[in-house]
Amino acid sequence: MSEAPLLEVANLRTTFDTPRGKVVSVEDVSFSVPRGKTLGLVGESGSGKSVTSLSIMRLVGRGGGQVEAGTITLRGNDGAGIDVLSLPERQMREVRGRDMAMVFQEPMTSLDPVWSIGDQIAESIRLHHGASKREARAQAVEMLRLVGIPAPERRVKDYPHQLSGGMRQRVMIAIALSCRPGLLIADEPTTALDVTIQAQILDLIRRLQAEIGMSVLFITHNLGVVAEIADRVAVMYSGQVVEEGPVAEIFANPRHPYTVGLMASIPGGDHGLKDGHLPTIGGAPPNPLDRPAGCRFAPRCTLAKDACRAAGPALEEVAPQHKVRCIRWQEVTR
Repeated sequence: MSEAPLLEVANLRTTFDTPRGKVVSVEDVSFSVPRGKTLGLVGESGSGKSVTSLSIMRLVGRGGGQVEAGTITLRGNDGAGIDVLSLPERQMREVRGRDMAMVFQEPMTSLDPVWSIGDQIAESIRLHHGASKREARAQAVEMLRLVGIPAPERRVKDYPHQLSGGMRQRVMIAIALSCRPGLLIADEPTTALDVTIQAQILDLIRRLQAEIGMSVLFITHNLGVVAEIADRVAVMYSGQVVEEGPVAEIFANPRHPYTVGLMASIPGGDHGLKDGHLPTIGGAPPNPLDRPAGCRFAPRCTLAKDACRAAGPALEEVAPQHKVRCIRWQEVTR
């Protein structure tokens, strides 16, 4: 089996046309997801995480966006690469579900309220595998059992409104995994759930990953979740990846001021409370229509100098498999 990563994103640039002008939502984003591993994509709301995932799935156009540059390569078990951005839409529809699938944050906006959950799982199986109605139904029951829904033979007839939030999210995972895709993209799948259910969903994804051998791109704003589930992490800020590397290395030795700020704000983290409050990052992310000329984090960074504001830094390797977009990374301390 090839050692090349299952998913490779290089120099991705995605834009949106708005009444106020073109917005560059994602710019120069590069990362890879190894086979059977999990990459956590983390950052504040509006950092470009979800747009990146929708670009990979070729769904960003439905929201008025377009991928202007970059490459997205998805590899099969034989190591052969699929150029996702060049596929005709008909072939891309086959790739979605069969080779990669996505779980969204709020299942009630993704599940069809007038179809039973069994029919929705079976539809995906019939579409990608050509199974008969009876075979697809039987597989739908097995998928519900696989994701831990009790009495799947009975629940397969239920409609989304009859299920709890945690069970609906399990159904979304069942639909996504029904065709055994090589890559699962999970976009904030636990944000709307309480802590107990969140832990169950994370355990479920880990267990299914071990059983099926899939790769996972896990998108979240929560570094605590990343520490629990991911092998590698890419930190996004204002449409760019500012730091990327192995989870253990990033948590032990963060080299971007933004990453340090995110870690300081984790409840129960190493920094603790200051004056009764969690530490915060001062200021706010730049307006996408009016970003600074140099480093995009410079207006909020306590280490910023004139050189930081003069030109945008490149994402450079500062240690084995550890990349940082900061010219002053050697001075960064926790």
